[in-house]
Amino acid sequence: MGKRRKGREVLLQSLYAAEVGGFPLASALADQLRRREARDETSEFAERLGVLIAERLPETDRWLAGLIEHWDPERVGQVERAILRLALTELRCCPEVPYRVVINEACELARRYAAEDAVAFVNGVLDRAASQVLAGDGAAGGGAATGGNAMTGGSAAAGGPAPAGGPAPADGSATGGAPVPGPAGGGQGEPA
Repeated sequence: MGKRRKGREVLLQSLYAAEVGGFPLASALADQLRRREARDETSEFAERLGVLIAERLPETDRWLAGLIEHWDPERVGQVERAILRLALTELRCCPEVPYRVVINEACELARRYAAEDAVAFVNGVLDRAASQVLAGDGAAGGGAATGGNAMTGGSAAAGGPAPAGGPAPADGSATGGAPVPGPAGGGQGEPA
């Protein structure tokens, strides 16, 4: 499994654990990386993206609220919200990753960890977000829309798709015993 795909999976589980357990994201992420004995490349990617997610969470949540039409943001399941927070941050801050890759990776996470109907929901929300980023809409914030690269500190680089491979199954634990999302099969917003 590629470092970015594994990093996204660990971040999803950390976001979920932090939300459910009331932990800071950095603590939940450190715990998940330690438990999985993650490779340095995976840890580095996950930690950098985790910092961006935490720093921009209020802005990302406002953007998400504007993207979901006719939905109360509180009705979005916790797993789906974590996937969207991760992907929206990556869309906005990581222009080296093609938007189609961000959307595909988020849909793969939804397919694996969320309810069956979550894939279409995640895809629709992120398609709309990518359109805003590509158009330079202010709702998307800085980063990809302006050509900045918050992950590397440089300008946008031509990035290829994330390496192929499926996510490893969750170990069912998280910081302080908070549950993490498991493979798909559970209800919307519920870990499987």
